[in-house]
Amino acid sequence: MSHVISARLQDDLYFSLENIAGNRQRKLSEIIQEAISRYVEDYADYHIALDRLNDHADQLIDMNEMKRRLASE
Repeated sequence: MSHVISARLQDDLYFSLENIAGNRQRKLSEIIQEAISRYVEDYADYHIALDRLNDHADQLIDMNEMKRRLASE
């Protein structure tokens, strides 16, 4: 199922999206759908990272410790 939405975009954003669509030879709606999908994924990842950062039971390690642990696997 798909839904139709309406959004008002600033000229510079609209023309940038049009340019990307033209360069990729894709429909503007496909470019917008891809951009929104990526945003939603990034937003979810951000909240997972925040949850882990705020979880005091989740041990924080520095980069050197991470490299050491990965090398020992």
